[in-house]
This record gives sequence, structure tokens and C-alpha cells, in this order.
Amino acid sequence: MSESAEQPLPWKGWRDDPIKTVEEDRLRRAPVARRAAQLIAENHSAGSSVVYGLEGPWGSGKSSVISLLTSYLIEAQDSHWKVVTFTPWATTGTEGLLSEFFAALATVAPTKKGDKVRGLMASYADIARPFASLIPFAGAAVVEASRTLEHRLAKPWSVAFDEIAGALRELDTPVLVVVDDIDRLQPSELLDLLKVVRLLGRFPGVDFLLAYDEQTLVETLQSPARGTASKARARAFMEKIVQYPLTIPPLLTSQIVRMLDTGLTDILTVERVETGFDKHRFGDVILTTMPRQLTTPRAVERFLAQVREQFRAHDLDEMNDVDLILATFLRVQFPDVFAKLQSRKADLTKVTSSNFGSNREEREPDWHALVSVLDQAEDRHDALSVLGAIFPATRGKNPSRVAARRFAHPDYFDRYLAQAIPEGDIPDSLISQLLEKAAAGNADDLRALFADADNDRVMLGLSKIRERYPDVDEVNYHTGPKGPITLELLTVAMALVAEANDDRLSTFTSTSDQLRWWAANLLRRLLSADPTHDVDSALLGCNQIHRRTHVLTTATRDMSQLSAATQNALTEALQREVGRILPMLLADLRTGDNSNGETGSSFLYELVAESERLGELQKQIAEGLAANDFTIEDVAARFVGLAYVIGGSGNPSSASFMGDLFTKVTGVPSRSADHVETGEWSDTGWPRRREFAVQFINPRGTGDQVEASSDEKDAHQ
Repeated sequence: MSESAEQPLPWKGWRDDPIKTVEEDRLRRAPVARRAAQLIAENHSAGSSVVYGLEGPWGSGKSSVISLLTSYLIEAQDSHWKVVTFTPWATTGTEGLLSEFFAALATVAPTKKGDKVRGLMASYADIARPFASLIPFAGAAVVEASRTLEHRLAKPWSVAFDEIAGALRELDTPVLVVVDDIDRLQPSELLDLLKVVRLLGRFPGVDFLLAYDEQTLVETLQSPARGTASKARARAFMEKIVQYPLTIPPLLTSQIVRMLDTGLTDILTVERVETGFDKHRFGDVILTTMPRQLTTPRAVERFLAQVREQFRAHDLDEMNDVDLILATFLRVQFPDVFAKLQSRKADLTKVTSSNFGSNREEREPDWHALVSVLDQAEDRHDALSVLGAIFPATRGKNPSRVAARRFAHPDYFDRYLAQAIPEGDIPDSLISQLLEKAAAGNADDLRALFADADNDRVMLGLSKIRERYPDVDEVNYHTGPKGPITLELLTVAMALVAEANDDRLSTFTSTSDQLRWWAANLLRRLLSADPTHDVDSALLGCNQIHRRTHVLTTATRDMSQLSAATQNALTEALQREVGRILPMLLADLRTGDNSNGETGSSFLYELVAESERLGELQKQIAEGLAANDFTIEDVAARFVGLAYVIGGSGNPSSASFMGDLFTKVTGVPSRSADHVETGEWSDTGWPRRREFAVQFINPRGTGDQVEASSDEKDAHQ
């Protein structure tokens, strides 16, 4: 896109009107029109009639060339030209066509001196009408039919023809009859017109300019009954009628690209082009695919009109600019392909992680089937090219993650099909409002979103919130919206982590999991912006130790891309949390079987065991055992993990024992056991866990052994 874009002009709609002045000529059609006008003027003779053909596809600008051409003829020095525009498709039937033609031709006569011409034209139409309806279309029979029919007319046709010819000569006015869009006529209407041009209307001093798309015209003329069954025969027939074929030059690729660039730049604002427009992704399409498909000025302008309307109809903060343009192109140019997208949503928006080897064995969708509705191989190729620019999945088995607001994002896919925000969707503007309020300390509306009974809506809101806080290793891909970053917002996020309903048995990713990842990324970004932030008070917004530590451990994963200061700040925050965990673990053991499962989690033991405070934990456990505050079996029960089946009964399906960690913490020999099938546990209390754990520890393990282990450790230190 142009770097010098300006604010778009007020939209006045697209009218597809031909240009009228040279100043409007952006495609250099004026030289073509000027040469055609010179040819017509130089070839004109008062004693003959010449037929010119202006060939070009629909929308190529024939009407604009005609408009400029007639201006050159009429405005030339010493010009006496009269231009008559005849619109054959404005009437129907032979009778209507003849009447309209001769009425149009009669307009060349001056108001005061033209009564004779107008009268002759009216009578000639009556004479010619039966002649036109009976005369054969082509061949030698035309001459014979002419002779036969003259005997049946009140006045011989040739006499009437000569009378009009004489009257026109008296006017001493060169006449050009312009007939545009004759390729839009039905076959019978086209034949009637060509009879007029070939025989009935070829008056001396009257020239014709026929404008048409040659391919369409030839297809219309093809008929075994007329002896024009082949395209070659149909073209040969037109050569008998048109003496001078003139061709509209095709648009050059550079012209198409310039029209698109100028038009789209007028639509987009400077700010959006410079900050949010992915020129690289759009570049290949505008330079290759679009010029092959949008080959006429009308096609380009029609497409631009659709884009402008889409940009006016949508809140652009809810969509991706490039995808909105490409989706419009796909809908306009390949509507049958666009209509099939809904049925392929799962494939088009699928993101496959390369971390899972099994996914590599998945069958790749047949994307060629999606474009099979197109007849031409080039169209299928171009449609796939546009799909590739929109949907990364069509370019490989493991597409990279796409940013928010993209067509390929499952949360935004339906917007582009519906051309609006569908029911049940959440506008990005609403997410922005909720976050801004929460960042300023007012989290009521944000909490209301998570209290919604519609879980799909909650998860959609979460997805959109997380998209605004990409992790440091996601920044390169991320082009979506951004979110505020404040200590107040982190406090709110942590509180929401604590309040979330963790229904981990119904789905692989619970609301709690999603909130944890958001809070962790928010924490990383907060400390990346300023490592001196005091984040402890915000983190304590979550009063559940297990969930709070999960946020911290998530935030401290893979810190290689963070600054040293940020790494230190995160590590120190985690160590402070370890300091809070240690007394909780001992309190949990002393509470015995009445403690809750969260504060006695093996996950918390593992966190302390990997810290510098392992020795302190070992010592305190040894002291507790020695004082009979708890037993070694009580400790072992804390190292039992329970596994659940998604969609199962809600009871554990298997259990495991973290023997290595238990031995590391207590010094008591043990062995680990992974996912031991135990049948369903209806009771997951501490007595049941002790019963399971004791089979994996040394039954002779005592406090003395622990103490000895601790002393031994101290000796080595």
C-alpha cells in the first residue's frame, strides 16, 4: 500500500458511469479514442457507409472510449458530425427495434428543415418492417429475398431507401450511429440489429460504431441453423459486417496494481496502514492473483466498492484489515468457494502443535476439493492462493498460531462469514472496556463476565483476554490488540484465579487454567516493563496457595528471552512464595486428616525441594516426626497423586506415588509408582492415601532414620 495515504473522501457510492473528460482518464484511454475518431473522420464519405467495431470485454471501458471518441469528433475544428446513440436492448422485437432505430436516426435532422427526413424515416420503418422479418440472416438468399419482397411492398424498398439517402445528402451532415453493448442482446434481437446494420440502415453518409465483447458475441451468433455453428464461421460473418475492428487495449498488470493500490489507500487511513496492515501477507495477492482476476476497470472498481462498503459497515477494531479485504475478494470473485468455508471451519482454523508427534500422522485435508467448484485451473490456483494468505492451515499440516481478529482464528471466523458480529460473540471493544476498568481498580464488569452461566461465552472472553497478553516468545507472531498492564489488573486476575470454578473433569483446559496462563503472562509483562514492581500484594489477591504457586511457576518457565533484571525479579518472587509455603506444609501435616488436599499437595513439596530451603524442610519434618506431631505414613500420604478421566465419573481412575521426591524430603527409602490402577476411589481422604502409600516406603522408616539422614547431610556440608 502507498505510504502517503490520506484520509478517505466521503463515500458517494459507485455508479459505474463512463468517463466524460480527458481529466478523468486514469488508464490512458484518450489516445485510443483520439486515433479512432481520426480514423472515422478520415474514412468518412458522403457516398458510402462504414461499420466500425469496438471490441473489449465487459467492463473494459468501451463506454468511456465511446464518450471520449464522440467528444473528439464533435469538438474537432470545422466539425459537422452528428452522433446518434441507439440502444437496441431498450426495446424488444423486430418492430420495436426498427421503430427505435429510425426514430433515433431521424434526430440528426434539424428542427426546422428536418420534417422531410423524419417523414421519410417513419414511412421507411413501415416498409422495412416486413422485409426485416422475412429476410434471411446470411448468404446469397439475402439478395433473392430482397427482389421477391419488393414486389409485395406498397413502395419498393429500394425506392424508399434512395429517397432517405437523398434527403440525408441534402443535410450535408456526417452521421455516426453508436450502438453499445450489442453482445447483451438475445440471439433473435442481435440478428434483427445486424440486419439493420448490414442492409436496411446503411445509408450513404451514415457510419456505424458497434461496441461488443467479441467472445460473447461470437457465442451468441453460433447456430447450425444459420450456418455459423463454429466460432470461426461466426467470426467470418462478423467480418462481413464490420470493416474496421478496433480493440480496447487490455489493462497492464502495473495498471491494475496501481488502481488497487490507489483505491485501497483511499479506503484505509494512514494510521491503519502504518500500524496494523500486514503488507507482506497482502503483497503476493495484490501483485499476482488480483491482476489475473480483476482484468477490467469495472472489475477493479466493483471490488473496491465492495471493500469500501465492508470497511464502512464494520467496526475496524473488531476485524483484521488484510483479512477483511481478502475475504471480500474471495466472496466477490469466488462466491461458490466462499460459500463452502463454513463447512470446513474446523480444518481452516485448526492449529496443530508440533510438540505432539501423533499429530504428524493426521490426514491433511484435501484443499483442492474446496476449490473444485471452479471450472478453470487458473481460477482454482488463484482461489487456493487467496485461501493460503488467509488460512495458514491450507499451507501445511502444522500451521503457526494466528493472531486475534484473523479470519483463521476460531473465535473470529464467523464474523467474516456473517459480515457482522454474530449472536453469542463478544465485541473486542467490550473486552477493552472491561480490562480498562479493571486496570483502574473497578473489576465488577469483568467479574460479571466470568459469572456468566454460558460457559462458551466465558471461555470466548478468556480467549480474547489472553490474546492481548502474548508471552515474550509470541511477540513476533502477535499483531492483535494489546491490553493494559497495571498492578491493579494483576490483583484482579489473581482474585479471578482463586474464584474460578475448576471443572477439570469436563474439559482439558478449565477456566482456572486459562486464567492462570493470563495472570502469568501479565506478571511477566509487568516485570518486563519494570522489574522493580512490588508484585507480592497483587499475587496475594489469590488466597489459594496451590493456584497462586501455579501462576508463579508458569511465569518462571523458559525465562531465557527475558532480561536479567526481569529473571531476577521473577525468581525472587517465587522464592518469597516458597517462604510462605514452608510453614503451610508443616501446619498441614500437624492438622492431620482434617487438612485439605490443596495445602498438602506434592506439587508444593516439589517446589520447596527444588529451592534453597530444602534443608529447612527436611529438618522441620524430622523434628515433627521426632515429636510425634505426625507419622512418616502421614507424610507419605502427601506424595500420592490421583488421576482423573475427562468425562468420567469424577472419581480417580489411578494413583501414583512420588517416591524419589518423598525420599529426597524425608531420607526414607522408597520407590516411585506411576499410574497404578486402583479402581475408582469413592474416598480420597488421607487415610485412603496412607493405605496406598505405605506399600512403596520402607516400613522400618523412623524418625531416627530421618534424623540420621539429616545429620549425614549436615556432615557433608
